[in-house]
Amino acid sequence: MCMFKKLIYFVITVVLIFSLLQISAFAKDTTITIKPGQVFNIFDYLKDVGDKLTVIYSGNNSKTTYKVLEKGADEKGNYLLCEVTYEPNWDNDPPSRQKYYIPYVPHKIGTVTYTKKNVGQVTEDMLSNKYVSDDIQTLGYLEGLYTDASVLSIDKINGTPIKSTQYWYFANFLPQSEREYLASRFIDGTAFEWPSIFYTINVNGKQIHYEQYGAMPYIKNGRMMIPYRALFELGFGLPENQVIWNDKDYSVTVIKGDTTIKLKIGNKTAYINGKPYTLDTAPELKLDRTFVPLRFVSEGLGYKVEWIPDPGQRAGWGTVNITGN
Repeated sequence: MCMFKKLIYFVITVVLIFSLLQISAFAKDTTITIKPGQVFNIFDYLKDVGDKLTVIYSGNNSKTTYKVLEKGADEKGNYLLCEVTYEPNWDNDPPSRQKYYIPYVPHKIGTVTYTKKNVGQVTEDMLSNKYVSDDIQTLGYLEGLYTDASVLSIDKINGTPIKSTQYWYFANFLPQSEREYLASRFIDGTAFEWPSIFYTINVNGKQIHYEQYGAMPYIKNGRMMIPYRALFELGFGLPENQVIWNDKDYSVTVIKGDTTIKLKIGNKTAYINGKPYTLDTAPELKLDRTFVPLRFVSEGLGYKVEWIPDPGQRAGWGTVNITGN
């Protein structure tokens, strides 16, 4: 009888061990290398919880790693929930969790042609899948190139000069010296000056399409900087005679009701109805556009400003809600 009990305990122990080890002992760890634009299907490599796939991109030696955390189904169909990490991760973002639905079939949404330092002109396929809109995927691809200091220009979309497409604002590049300086600061995670199309700015519920002004906002010293005409004219609906640029002293004056604000390029002293205020970040001239600190001028005109960071903690993503007046 004692031997029988020992046998039962042994069987139970073995079952428990194998149930615990099914994730690790039998999980597959695969590494593949692909060329730029090459299509691959993650479901060729990821099938069960614990499976891991490391994709090395031969074009720039970056890596993306997928690890299956969960298998399941929802209203869209069967999926794998994966933890996704990127290397190098310039923004020091934590690993993201993404659902990949079966079948996951990347498809070509177009081509992009750009000029890379020490390489020359390159044309690559842009890929997406049915659960990501083609426009968002294209914007993400273009912003990735825009913030790559080794990319000297983005030239064409689907063979058409980019300046003749809806993405024309990505043709406006910072000086190369400044691009390399910003890239060098990514090491300590302090460089947010890269212009970003993924900042959503709303005034009383209406989105400001600042890209119409050929420039995108950015964060500097913890302050969002925005092209002043995009904010004052598009956002606040002020006419040109209430938004005055002085090319003699490089200043901008905005008048709304009984409030007048004056700011000057490179000067941290601003004036509201003649009273001086010290700014954290001075207005700047970039890409032939004047950028001003959004919160200071908005609150100075009587608006309330709320910053909502991206839930995924991605640098260059977030929402600003401006309300009032």
